[in-house]
Amino acid sequence: MERSNVPLAVDVIASGIHDAKNNMFDALARIGSAIRTIRDGQGEAALPILTETEQAVLASAERLSKLLSAYRLTRHENPVSLLPVNVNDLLEDAVLRIAPHRRADLAIESHCEADGFWVCDRELVTDCVVNAMQNALRFAQRKIRIEAAISNDHLELTVADDGPGFPANLPAQSPGEHSGVGLYIARRIAHLHMRHDQCGQLKLENGGPLGGAIFRLILP
Repeated sequence: MERSNVPLAVDVIASGIHDAKNNMFDALARIGSAIRTIRDGQGEAALPILTETEQAVLASAERLSKLLSAYRLTRHENPVSLLPVNVNDLLEDAVLRIAPHRRADLAIESHCEADGFWVCDRELVTDCVVNAMQNALRFAQRKIRIEAAISNDHLELTVADDGPGFPANLPAQSPGEHSGVGLYIARRIAHLHMRHDQCGQLKLENGGPLGGAIFRLILP
């Protein structure tokens, strides 16, 4: 990683740790509330509190996992493993991984125009796409669309939704700047994919056929 981006990475990781810490303290407070409720002889009433506690702990665990990935990418502990990858299989894998989290009323469409193979790090790229789909699940109203296509000799992996879209200033931000751990990781992974002196790119847009946010990972 370029030295000029290290302070941004540190800020992103520090902010994420702060959020995870707050989530854990929130979980502890809920556990205390559940204990008091049970001691008062209202065990049934404690169940919703424990469910909320479980959700808070899971959110913290997911957050910390992303932070660890960001740290490793910053320290070059996760070098990319560039191998031929079946693009259609990559999309199918991403859809399968997101399926348990999908709302019953939400449709996920997958469309692959990039037949055959592309040289990339399958695990890192799939993680990027899955993370983008997880974000889309938070804001989509009825539909998420995941696509793969070849454009200008680059592989473009796109996740689009029909939600409200990205904030107006987010796409213009530099890598890692106030954009969250997931986007920092995606930008870093894109940058680590290099071919013929060209690096991958991450583009965040609004609009398109679904009218919401568009996450576009472009790999040379």
